[in-house]
Amino acid sequence: MLVDDDPLTRAAIKPLLRPREDYVVVAEAGDGREAIDIVGRIEADIVLMDLGMPVMDGIEATRQICAAPRHPHVVALTTWDVDDAVVRVIEAGAVGYLLKYSASEELHAGLRRVMAGESVLSPGALAELLRYVRCQPTTPTAAAYDVRSQERQHAVAQARQAAAGLSRRELEVIAAAAEGLTTEEIANRLYISVSTVKAHLRSAQERVGARNRVHLAVLAERAGLLG
Repeated sequence: MLVDDDPLTRAAIKPLLRPREDYVVVAEAGDGREAIDIVGRIEADIVLMDLGMPVMDGIEATRQICAAPRHPHVVALTTWDVDDAVVRVIEAGAVGYLLKYSASEELHAGLRRVMAGESVLSPGALAELLRYVRCQPTTPTAAAYDVRSQERQHAVAQARQAAAGLSRRELEVIAAAAEGLTTEEIANRLYISVSTVKAHLRSAQERVGARNRVHLAVLAERAGLLG
């Protein structure tokens, strides 16, 4: 499903999905509210979500879509480098982000990673995201101390508290995932099975309150778990 307030952008992205016929655009929406309404009526595996839209932006739409027990993967579409909006949409539940004008191969590679349960972000993109997070203030200023900031602080506090109960192996898996390694690459590095890696990731995500492995990396960075 494509969500963008610009029909020309949607028209430009659709042909990029066609060459291999791996994906079919089952629906389109022009704002976040429309996207929520449509998602409730169709079966979509992935929602490609613009961030800046009228009526309801992509961050709030992502938050509401991902609040459902069963929901599609949301991948943010952005024309910018990493900024606070990208971090916020990941905190809202997006599994990552892709540049709007990515080449067809990059778009397909990212979507394949999503469907395989991997991070949509390449190692380089994840490193850039974590560098941005690292440079953010750990405590919001008075002007920025809104509900979202309080939620962010609570999530970091929960992650720090949960860290005490994480096993050494879980911490190793988190660190490897934060490098952008695939599940198989983590298994090879740590000499454990793929199923064991998946089990450790699920356990770690549940303990620290992460929505997915990219959010796990962000929380781990904020909580000081990555060294």
